[in-house]
Amino acid sequence: MNVLVTGGLGVNGAWVVRELVAKGVRPVVIENRLDTSLIADIVNQVELAVADITDIACLIRNLKRYDVTHVLHLAALMPDQAQADPLLGFRVNAMGTVNVLEAARIVGVERVVFTSSKGVYGRVRGEHGYPTYRPLNEDYPTNPTNVYDVAKLASEGMGFNYHQNYGLDFIALRFSTIYGPGKLARHGNIAQHSKIIENSMLGKPTNIAQGADERDDMVYVKDVAQGIVRACFARDLQHRVFNIGTGMGTTLVDFANAVRLFYPDASIQLGPGLNYMGGTRGCFVIFDISRARQELGYEPVYDIQDGVEDYVETMKRLNIAPQYTA
Repeated sequence: MNVLVTGGLGVNGAWVVRELVAKGVRPVVIENRLDTSLIADIVNQVELAVADITDIACLIRNLKRYDVTHVLHLAALMPDQAQADPLLGFRVNAMGTVNVLEAARIVGVERVVFTSSKGVYGRVRGEHGYPTYRPLNEDYPTNPTNVYDVAKLASEGMGFNYHQNYGLDFIALRFSTIYGPGKLARHGNIAQHSKIIENSMLGKPTNIAQGADERDDMVYVKDVAQGIVRACFARDLQHRVFNIGTGMGTTLVDFANAVRLFYPDASIQLGPGLNYMGGTRGCFVIFDISRARQELGYEPVYDIQDGVEDYVETMKRLNIAPQYTA
């Protein structure tokens, strides 16, 4: 098995790469810029290539060069960037996926695992939203509106199309709200969980104006990586789309309390109400992850306290300086 990871140096991809290395796989990582800070300690155990998913010829060359059998497609333009420039956002996030699929078809790749998002469901209402939060499964209707989420759903649809038309083994994973080391530096103001942790590490106050009453499925990045790698290796699947999260609802108050276990003097002020992320992306849900449990063997390992502890330890181990965010 030769595995290529697009976006393998990113906040999520770095932990996928680590998971593969731990399993004895030497993954091929393609990125449009080689910032290896999140895999600095294992960089000699991976193959690195500069490539852009909007360049299909470059993708084909790398798939052939490394005799790739499995592609884990994580590369994407972040939500705020995609929304600010819809044409670029769709070109990178949707057409980039089509390039990956077409290159995989041409070369004869066995499987493509695509990292999607809970955003494909759009704003969740009724029994699955506030205040009841009935766990939401993969059959819930999709209704994205933001560029990032629309492109994710379009990518899923094209993956299913390539599976139907060409027999390309395609799996889509929809993730709940992810937190992990490096997210604040790479993703900016969407990283509210990182803001709470890193401000506390620095002894700085955190003020989030709204959202203390919102429940959400908050999943640690290492569980995300576990889900992706399990999808890479899984056999005899009955479905092609899976929710990956914790299956539990957590508030920012719960999260702040977990941070205070390690930083008792942390000043964290959380305003009441819903939508702690702000903006227009209002998908706050608790995932039903029974399908992933049954077919992928996925089981979340990190609760909020464990996730916060590992986050802080990892920042220190990798010499990643915490950043202050007002």
